Order: sequence, then structure tokens, then C-alpha cells
Amino acid sequence: MNNIAFNSLGQVEKLAKLIESAFGTFLIACGSAGYAALVATYLFSSIAKKHVNFTLGSEFKYLEDFITNKTLVIPISQSGESVDVTEPVTRAKMKGARIASIINVLGSTLYRESDFNVLLHAGVEKAVVATKSFIAMIAVIILTAYALIGKKSEGKEMIADAAKNVAEILEESYIKKIKKVVNFLKDKEHVYIIGRGLSYAIALEAALKLKEVTYIHAEGFAGGELKHGVIALIEKGTPCIVFAPNDETHAEILSNAQEIKARGGVIIGIGPKNNSVFDYFLETGDLKQATMISQVVISQLLAYYIALAKGIKDPDKPRNLAKSVTVK
Repeated sequence: MNNIAFNSLGQVEKLAKLIESAFGTFLIACGSAGYAALVATYLFSSIAKKHVNFTLGSEFKYLEDFITNKTLVIPISQSGESVDVTEPVTRAKMKGARIASIINVLGSTLYRESDFNVLLHAGVEKAVVATKSFIAMIAVIILTAYALIGKKSEGKEMIADAAKNVAEILEESYIKKIKKVVNFLKDKEHVYIIGRGLSYAIALEAALKLKEVTYIHAEGFAGGELKHGVIALIEKGTPCIVFAPNDETHAEILSNAQEIKARGGVIIGIGPKNNSVFDYFLETGDLKQATMISQVVISQLLAYYIALAKGIKDPDKPRNLAKSVTVK
């Protein structure tokens, strides 16, 4: 992960300058890349005090009236071939917008269509589900946010610490803890996942991984949305994964977890600190914004081992899915 992020440093600094000089910045992406783009809206706001807009690639045509020749459009994509991303880029270019892509595949359609590219250097993503490329997207976005305020070294240090924590999560002793949670989840029909702030975006990504890989119905929610209808889904034994990083969201998300538990839900806590509300606990490092990288890896491992426990032969190739979406 260090190599992925640090190989992109020069490009990241140039991207930060493009964002700084743009009059309106739009992020477009789909699927997991879309959740990385959502992460960017939070990070650019909290770290760099920058407002950026995010739109799903397939929805961009309904919101592109604001595009001008001063606009910066940032597509995020692993393959660079998804029609839901390449077509909006073509239309934005016709309006004079500048295109700066965050992308993994050198020479792809999106790469060729862009005025500027930040390469992820994640290597070939053989799995249909995005795993290492998603982590690379998050790392690049963290670095870009810190480059915007002239503190790229702080971003680099954070990514390095996250890489160390990921190595610890991949150790056999930690995998055994994950497998205990897997034994509880593998036969469930529904799993709900909550987070706030950055962890809301990661809750959406974790839910997608469970859906793609295990075929379990999973939904991610913002913790604050529970009282607006979602809590009606909770009954005795309902599993709920709670992302609880040690940040400004901590107390509120624990309160949300308590609300779920009071209605019979079973709480799987993921974060730096254990709490009595958790029935299961998977620890991450306390890594500031990069805590979400550890959250992502734990989510990916849960999905992978649940798939194996359910007898799914090839989790890398989920049914009904293709690596790149080339038709609408």
C-alpha cells in the first residue's frame, strides 16, 4: 500500500493544484469507486475546507448543467472502461471542462480521454470486486487532501501507519477473530451496517462487498438515519456492524449502537476501542482518517470468509457481475 500511494505523490500534488485553481469540482464514479468519491467529499471538506461535488456516473447527465470551461471533473475508476463514467467525461469535455482522472489502468479509454491522470499503481485487479484498487483510491484521496494544505508528509505518515495495521489484521491470530464473526453471520439473511462521517461511506462499501461476495442482503446507513425509519428493520438477533473510529463521530455512533441493541440487535463493533455495547469486537489501529483503510480490509475479509463458509466456489467472480460495465 505504501508503494501504491507514494508512487503517485507527484501526480497527487499536481491534482491538488488543479483542484485549487478550478471553479467548481465534480467527482464522478460508480460502485466502489463511487464510495471512494464520497470519501473525498468528506476529506476535502474537513482537511482542506474545499467543497467538491459527487455524482454517480449514471446520474451525471441529469446534473451536468453547471459544467463550464472552468470546471474540473475528476472521474475515479479502476478499469477506465465503464460506460457510465466514460460517457459523462465525453459530454463534460464538450462543455470545455478539464478532466483529471484517478485511475488504475494505463492506456484505458478514460486514461486517453483525460487531460491529466493520477495512476493508482495497484497492479492488475483480477477480482471482479474491487479490493486493492479501492484501498489505493482511498490512499490517493487522503494524500490529495493533505497536499491541498501543504502537509503531504502528514498524509504519507498516516498511510504508512495504516499499512502496518493492515499487516497486523492479516496475521493468523486476527483472522481467527474474524472467523468467529463469520460463524455468526454466515447463515443470516440480512446484515445492517452503520457509520457516520467517513465511516458512513465505508459502511456503504462494506455492504456492497457483502452483497457482491456472499449474496447476503446487506445495507449501509448513516447512523443518524436510524430514527428516520431504518430502525423499524431491527428485531431480535438482527446483526449490525458498527464502525466506531476514535473521531468526532464516536459518541454518537455508540449511542446508535445502543439503540439497536435495545431492540434486540447483535452488535459487531469495528474500531480502536472496545465498548460494552459490542457483542463482537474487531480492533483497528487509531489512525485518524486512515482508520477507514483498516475498516475496509476487515470488511473485505469478512465477506471473503463468509463466502467460503457458505460454499461459494470463487468469491472473486460473483454471479451476474462483469469486471467493467460496458453497456447501460
